[in-house]
Amino acid sequence: MLGLSVLLALTACGTSTATKPTAVQLRVDGLKLADASDLQAQAEAQLAYTLEYGYVARAGAAAVSCWFAKTGVETEVDKKLWCGPVQVPGTGASTDWVPVPLKEVNKSGDEVHYEVQSPQVPEKGNRSTPSGRLVRTDGKEFDPSKQQDMTAGRDFLAVLPDDGKRPNNDLGLGNVDFKLRDDLLATAVTGWANPDIWYTAEGTLRAEPGSRLRVMRMKVEKLWETDSGFLRTNWQGFAPQPSELALEVPGKRQLLPADRLPANGSVFVVYTVPDPQEGTETLALGSLGAKSLDQKVEIPTGKRTDNAPRVLQRAAGPGQFKEQTQKIRFGGSAMGMKVTGIKLGRQRPVKLGESQYDLATISAPDKALLEVRLEATGDLPDTAGGNVTKDLITVQLPDGSTARQVGARYDGGPLPFAIVVEVPADTRSVSVGLNEGTVDLPRLGRQLISPVDSRMTLALEF
Repeated sequence: MLGLSVLLALTACGTSTATKPTAVQLRVDGLKLADASDLQAQAEAQLAYTLEYGYVARAGAAAVSCWFAKTGVETEVDKKLWCGPVQVPGTGASTDWVPVPLKEVNKSGDEVHYEVQSPQVPEKGNRSTPSGRLVRTDGKEFDPSKQQDMTAGRDFLAVLPDDGKRPNNDLGLGNVDFKLRDDLLATAVTGWANPDIWYTAEGTLRAEPGSRLRVMRMKVEKLWETDSGFLRTNWQGFAPQPSELALEVPGKRQLLPADRLPANGSVFVVYTVPDPQEGTETLALGSLGAKSLDQKVEIPTGKRTDNAPRVLQRAAGPGQFKEQTQKIRFGGSAMGMKVTGIKLGRQRPVKLGESQYDLATISAPDKALLEVRLEATGDLPDTAGGNVTKDLITVQLPDGSTARQVGARYDGGPLPFAIVVEVPADTRSVSVGLNEGTVDLPRLGRQLISPVDSRMTLALEF
């Protein structure tokens, strides 16, 4: 943002004939606000701590100031101060303001006395902006709604939308290519730069002295929202906790707020680092819950600095999947067992009993969970049976051994709609098929189920 002193000069001296602001007596509910200048100074002292610890970042060239919000009535102001301009890390690139409540102490004649309370710093990624004009006791006024150029200070972090239409070279970004993923969140960094200036919808952005600007372009997919395997309501204990992306710069770790990330799309992450810089920048992906995991990769080299399971260094599935169907005989019905998709990961959701779900996890770092998604086709019998027919469906490894089934998902159909098996993390192909067997089914009783043609081979070259 333009230096605050410049903004104030523009506000006070809109023309060469404008008069210099004069001190004003502010009022609250018709009473004179006592010691208003002292309240401003006390709030500014308190906000200095929030800047020091990185709860907010500087967003202007001048010192942060605290203002009263006008109510629309002559010299009347609200019962709080607004301090800024600042930026709450994780929001957009526009300026934020920190509200500082005032507590009434006493009234004396036509005066009212207040004391400053603790600043109400917004949560990471949340905005806080006053409405209406701001005023100080010296008569200076400021309109916080006006968008201006910004100066980004220490701990600045903005997550901005990206429609993906402009190529990197048009934006001044270098091409990079590295990925981080688990089973609930995936990201791919595709561009990076350390520009002197960055243009945003909110205005032009520069780093203040002592900081350098960085821009990272990345694609994100919130798999807990887009993967149908997680769209369940009855989980054992708590539902899976969404994974978290964080940016680590020298001396600071900052989360990228989930509500600033698209379900499936691209963003720009604009941030500052100390200048001169000591240490490296790192993108971290944290898998939360009882089986937590922290993965890290250096920016912009893409060098891994973790010991993540090998399966998470592979893709989760093919770009395109060619469906295959095995013909089966289900009692008196001619059916098909179609493979509609596959997923390879560290954790996959499985059903426990009749209703609850849980996350299965690999038993060792050199293992992977393979989810095979299925669909029953053809002459479907009127029965539920996935909870028992799942045991007839096997996945065989290239050496002929059968992979251990760790779970399945099923509903009211005759077959499960997914089985999950554990395989070596470097497995490149498997075969899937149904083995002959007899099961007891609702309404139908004891039924023989058998394959009609050969097993299906699934390539895992992704």
